[in-house]
Amino acid sequence: MRGVPDIAYQASPGTGVLVFANSEWDLVGGTSASAPQWAGLVAMANQIANRRLGFINPALYQIANNPAMYAADFFDVTSGCNKTSAIPGYCASTGWDAATGLGTPNAAALIPDLIAATP
Repeated sequence: MRGVPDIAYQASPGTGVLVFANSEWDLVGGTSASAPQWAGLVAMANQIANRRLGFINPALYQIANNPAMYAADFFDVTSGCNKTSAIPGYCASTGWDAATGLGTPNAAALIPDLIAATP
C-alpha cells in the first residue's frame, strides 16, 4: 500500500532488458524489468549466504544510514523527475527521494553488506 519506492533499478525501455519472446528479441523496461532484477539480486544474495535473507527493507535502510556504506552500495540518483503535465510527480535529489528511493544498487558491494545486515 506504499506509494513511494524504497529502491530503484534500471527500468528504461530504451536501455532495458533484452528478452526473447515469440521468436524475436525485444527490449523491455519499467517495473516489468526492475522487479525481476531485484528478485535476481536477492536470489543471488540468498545463495551466497546459504539462507533466505527474508524481508530486506530494514537492512537496506541500515546500510543507507551509514554514509560510507550508502556511497559504496548504491548509485544515488540525483536528477530527473517522474512528473507529467497531468501528474505532479516527484524529482530525484541527494539521498532517499520519492522518485528513486535509495537509488540503484551496486550489486557487488551491496550483496555482502545485505547478507551481513540481515539476521
